[in-house]
Amino acid sequence: MIETFRVPDLAEGLTEATIVEWYVAVGDTVTLNQPVCVVETAKASVEIPTPFAGTVAELGGAAGETLDVGAVLLRVDTAGVEGRRPTVERLGATKPSAGGEATLVGYGLDTSLDRSRRGSATRPNAPAPVPSTGGPNGRPRAKPPVRQLARRLGVDLDSLHPTGPEAIITRADVEAAANRRTAEAGSTSPRREDAPSPPPSPLVEQHLPVTGVRARIAAHLTASRHQIPDATCSVVVDCASLLAAVTAIDEAATRSAMSSGVTPFALICRLITAALVRHPELNASYRPEVPEIVRHAAVHLGVATATDRGLMVVVIRHAERRNAHDLGAELSRLVAKARDGTIAAAELVGSTITVSNFGALGIDEGIPIINHPEAAIIGVGAIAERPHVVAGAVAVRPTARITLAFDHRVCDGAEAAALLNTVRTYIEHPEVALASL
Repeated sequence: MIETFRVPDLAEGLTEATIVEWYVAVGDTVTLNQPVCVVETAKASVEIPTPFAGTVAELGGAAGETLDVGAVLLRVDTAGVEGRRPTVERLGATKPSAGGEATLVGYGLDTSLDRSRRGSATRPNAPAPVPSTGGPNGRPRAKPPVRQLARRLGVDLDSLHPTGPEAIITRADVEAAANRRTAEAGSTSPRREDAPSPPPSPLVEQHLPVTGVRARIAAHLTASRHQIPDATCSVVVDCASLLAAVTAIDEAATRSAMSSGVTPFALICRLITAALVRHPELNASYRPEVPEIVRHAAVHLGVATATDRGLMVVVIRHAERRNAHDLGAELSRLVAKARDGTIAAAELVGSTITVSNFGALGIDEGIPIINHPEAAIIGVGAIAERPHVVAGAVAVRPTARITLAFDHRVCDGAEAAALLNTVRTYIEHPEVALASL
């Protein structure tokens, strides 16, 4: 019997996915929950396991091809396969239709499997598996971001000895192989006794296809520039009291044998959230088709995060309900997952306003592009010692520039200025914000 597996609905608002790499080919034998490919959405790279065991009868597209959610991804011939069919009610999958089709939401359907070992199943009385470098169909085991890094550096995964747990190839393995190859190339270069010729240019002309995350970033920011009449304003803030508050929080956590997790940026994010509760005009979206302005009932704070795969916006849900410790811990968790490629697509959608930390990149100031369809984005520059006027005299103080870009359809300059001035007051006098926390 031919079973059809369609492109899964990986997260709310995602309508398509690009096939990055196939692990299987037509004619290969696959087992239940075996990863068969990597797809890339606007939010993340995801390994997709098959909900059927049998022989691959058809691939729904080639690597690099973009498929709509619900399109055929894989067809599997299950004839002669023994064992139970997958329980499609689990993990949000839909039931098979009369034509024998199933749509999977999320990862594999068999929750009896160890999710850290999705490529193989454990059967009663079966001998313990022998560790090896091969995954399904003898392929080396590596996470999607590591595979992408290997392709970019020209490293053959089959040539590597994995050092990760359960024989998984790590980022360090790939980088070490690339470094060895560079060193070997340098050591084997022939020596010339005549006059040296000019060294070759370190630059190489490249034509890079725009797909996956980069394509979504391009489309998203183009839509923002074309559709949103934005304006900007900024203030310089004295961060001395903010830094003192972070130090006091750390010391209190140390005395309580706790980990604070509160960084200056995390505390700024919490103070921005408090200011948004006071000025909800900017925690909003403009809907031109009605037209109407939607003021959101919660602050789902997006934080722009640089990753190897491009810019991602991780979302701290209900930031207005979190204290500084909780918000800082959630921010650290989401950023780490985004950078190691394990973040869920659902953790990258639904923000109501975004903050961009220029300071983490060593930048003093910038004008961010609004994360469409949000009404505003706030940029935070680097905190550094600079000349600053205090009580009529110039002094050296730790200062930063805070920039607000806003949709002028949603509010006027006065409302934007009111929000930014409240943010400045809260950063320069954190004790004033306590009434809002």
